[in-house]
Amino acid sequence: MVDKKTTIKKVQQFFSDADQYPQIRRRAWFAGIKSPQIDVTGIHGSQKSNSSEDMMIDYAMYAQAKRAVDIAIAGCSNTGMFPSQKILRYRYIEQLDIGQVKEYLGSKFGHDTYKRADDYACYEFADVMDGVSLAMHVDRKLIPKFIIKKRELNGK
Repeated sequence: MVDKKTTIKKVQQFFSDADQYPQIRRRAWFAGIKSPQIDVTGIHGSQKSNSSEDMMIDYAMYAQAKRAVDIAIAGCSNTGMFPSQKILRYRYIEQLDIGQVKEYLGSKFGHDTYKRADDYACYEFADVMDGVSLAMHVDRKLIPKFIIKKRELNGK
C-alpha cells in the first residue's frame, strides 16, 4: 500500500530543495561547456582527466533528468477538476505562489479544492515520474524514487 502523504511531501521537497530539481535545472542549461582538450604532448594519458569531457558528461546527465521531469509532467492529467500539468508548471516549475496559481486556474479553486488538486498533481507526478525515470535510465541520485510504500501492520 502506498503512503500518499509521504509521497506527496517527497515530490514537493524535490521541487523546492536547492540540491534537487533547482540544481537539475541549473546544470541542464550549463552554458560554459568547452570542446574537449587535445593533449598536445602526444603522450596518451599525460593528463589526470579531461575536465571538459567530465563537464559534458555531467551536463548530459542533468539534461536527461530535466527532460524526464518535463516528460513526466506532460504525462499527467490536464482536466478541469485536476489540472495537474498546470499546477506542476505554475507552482513547482515557475515557483509562483498559491494565490497566483489559483488565479491561473480560475475561480472554482478555493483553498480546499486547490489543496486536493495540488496533492493529486504531486501524487500523479510521482507515479508517472517513477516510470519515466526507469525508462530513461535517469540516475536515482538525481531523481529519487518517489512512491513510498507503507510498512505492513504486522511487520512484513
